[in-house]
Amino acid sequence: MRDARKSPVVSQKVAITGGAGFLGSHIVDYFVEQGEDVVVVDDFSSGEAENLEQSADDVEIRELDLRSEDAIDGLDDIDVVVHLAAKIGGIGYFHHVPADIIAMNDAMNKVVFDAAVEHDFDRVVYASSSMVYERATEFPVTEDQISEIPPPDSAYGFQKLAGEYYCRAYHDQYDVEYSIFRPFNAVGPREPPGEEVGQAHVIPDFVLKILDKEQYPLKILGDGRQVRSFTNVRDIARGVYLCSFEDAAANDHFNLGSEEGVSMRDLARKIWERSGREVDIEFETTEAFAHDVQKRVPSSQKAQEVLGWEPEITLDESLEQYIGWYEEEVL
Repeated sequence: MRDARKSPVVSQKVAITGGAGFLGSHIVDYFVEQGEDVVVVDDFSSGEAENLEQSADDVEIRELDLRSEDAIDGLDDIDVVVHLAAKIGGIGYFHHVPADIIAMNDAMNKVVFDAAVEHDFDRVVYASSSMVYERATEFPVTEDQISEIPPPDSAYGFQKLAGEYYCRAYHDQYDVEYSIFRPFNAVGPREPPGEEVGQAHVIPDFVLKILDKEQYPLKILGDGRQVRSFTNVRDIARGVYLCSFEDAAANDHFNLGSEEGVSMRDLARKIWERSGREVDIEFETTEAFAHDVQKRVPSSQKAQEVLGWEPEITLDESLEQYIGWYEEEVL
């Protein structure tokens, strides 16, 4: 099994779509560290060039609109593509633009998979989402449950599941090799808070309210007892690397997430304790968004057994990293 801490013997040209985004840029950094020849594919509609500063001298940047079939020609020399490019945000964002999510993400998927056929990629590594498990009722969720539970209610979750069908359909018809990873709530530097509640993910939202706005009482969506697991971006990047090159990952799907669940109230308390606020935390509950499921916690057993992957960075360590970055770069 390839050791993700060591460079491969032969470098391959890897395109990372959406590589200027929050998660994408961390994956870019990790692949560069492993000695890969990395091409960042992004239209910079939401990704930021400064996210790539750490690896700027070691990557090629191709500004492509993956909704256009013309982009296929811009991927003619690629060996492996890690496909993250998508319209994405927090739960509030999902509810504001569901039609755009379906249409635009589907268009990007088609271009990437058509390019895989046209240029004979070695593998497509597809970024799915924990949202495909929206309607799960048994926890921790395992990969096998994806064929047993009803499809997601949200447009985003449904579209991500449709992307998984692209993987299998292009494999069945065109013999395109793929690997699917489902990240569970990535956390780390470079993810700014949104302008509105729910536009970004919950940790940036809480940090904005607690450290920046010094909100009191703290407003939370729903009753705050929703449970999620959070996974450091560095751990996810390592898992994506294994999905890209391990023979055992071919034509299979993996949860990449911490098995430790935490309620939103307890998450807020952890951030509050690090903020230096002198008053005890108090909550003000607000109406939750539709499809804000009460629990989402994965089993990572399959990734452990097949890929030798498991999270190494704790939530407390991840919060320290994120808050440190926020205080330095945002405040």
